[in-house]
Amino acid sequence: MYNIDIQSPEFVKCLEQGKQEAFQQLFETFHKALCFFAARIVRDHSEAEDIVQDVFLSFWKMDRGGFPNVKTIKTFLYNSVQHRCLNYLRDLEIRDRNYKNLGREELDEDYFLCQQIRADVVAELFGAIDELPDRCKEIFKRSYVDGQEDRKIAEELNISLNTIKTQKQRAKSYLRERLGDLFVYVGMFFPGL
Repeated sequence: MYNIDIQSPEFVKCLEQGKQEAFQQLFETFHKALCFFAARIVRDHSEAEDIVQDVFLSFWKMDRGGFPNVKTIKTFLYNSVQHRCLNYLRDLEIRDRNYKNLGREELDEDYFLCQQIRADVVAELFGAIDELPDRCKEIFKRSYVDGQEDRKIAEELNISLNTIKTQKQRAKSYLRERLGDLFVYVGMFFPGL
């Protein structure tokens, strides 16, 4: 599997050369966070995903030679998503309604920075969840992401309730250790954790 350190100069060079594997790695690194970021602005998950997809497509088609490092690429992606989200709101003539719902102070730079930070936390969290062993990950997602009750999960997976509780505890322990100080924010996204 293709996996170059995304922070390395070689990675940026591979992107510049149009290597599809590097683009795929970039997409997988930032896609979830950018979708979360966009959804916080447009308040529509499906539209947010379309916007992010369009931004990545535009990035793929453009000359990528002007980016010295991944940090500048990340900034470009977030700025592009933000711009397209605002255009989307304007084009649907609901910008004023959303502007009032959000409050004028929320649409300033601090609001977008806060949403970007939240998106980064979500990306880090989902990255850590993806590292869990398969069964543990499945139980965690069913319980905390999908909101299924333990009994229903146990029935569907044909395992005991104690196994469910043990796997959930293992997931929490792993995430607490893996995420460190970020773990305190997990409850914002998964109440009951």
